[in-house]
Amino acid sequence: MVYVAGVILLLAVCTTIDSKEKIGFDHILIAAFGWPIFTSIMALRALSNR
Repeated sequence: MVYVAGVILLLAVCTTIDSKEKIGFDHILIAAFGWPIFTSIMALRALSNR
C-alpha cells in the first residue's frame, strides 16, 4: 500500500516538471517501478556473497 502511494506521489510530482528539464515520463516510470526489482537483486547478491 505504501509503495502504491509512493508511485502515485511520484507520478503527481512528474506532472509539475517542466519540459525544459529533459526528464521524460519514461524515466520517471523506470524510477517508480524499477527500484524494488533493483534493490531485491542487490540484496540477494549481498547475501550470496557472505
